[in-house]
Amino acid sequence: MNRQLRNALKGLTAPDAERRRRAMEPFVRATFDSFIRYLYRYLGNEVECEDVLEDVYADIWENPGRLRNVTTERELLRTVYLYYMRKRLRRVYRRMNRHLYLAQKDMENLVAPELGTLEMLSRTELRGALAQALGRLKARERKAIELWMDGMSSRAIANELKTTVGAVKMLKFRTILKLKKMLGDYCRKG
Repeated sequence: MNRQLRNALKGLTAPDAERRRRAMEPFVRATFDSFIRYLYRYLGNEVECEDVLEDVYADIWENPGRLRNVTTERELLRTVYLYYMRKRLRRVYRRMNRHLYLAQKDMENLVAPELGTLEMLSRTELRGALAQALGRLKARERKAIELWMDGMSSRAIANELKTTVGAVKMLKFRTILKLKKMLGDYCRKG
């Protein structure tokens, strides 16, 4: 940890309000880049990251006691995440991704209605056809759709598949089109 950050931490945890006020600016300058990078990895939206970070710095200003025994930058990041960031991150992440959960029933309705498949097949037969179609997908496509059906966001799927969010969105779109085509072929055969 560099000297400027160490001094800012000492000043932040001091009982004197004036010393704390003077220490806050160097603390923000020293930590902003690493905190914003960490937040961006999870949220992927700069505006949301800055809003969360603003609240985090306000919390640190009001209650800096948790930072009293921090000695390394890694420990600082961990402490700030655990005690100041985590609750806000979860709230923002849920708000941003609440519409992304896809249940099995929704998957059937997403793939089947345009084809008139729901009228042509019983529910059990449709589930079987969808399971068969999912089995014929490439492993990466199947994994992305299964993770999506489990409620994971595009960002979480991208982290899991070690790719970008845009690539995951395109993969989901192409996979759904592929599933629609497979179910259409299944109905024409039957």
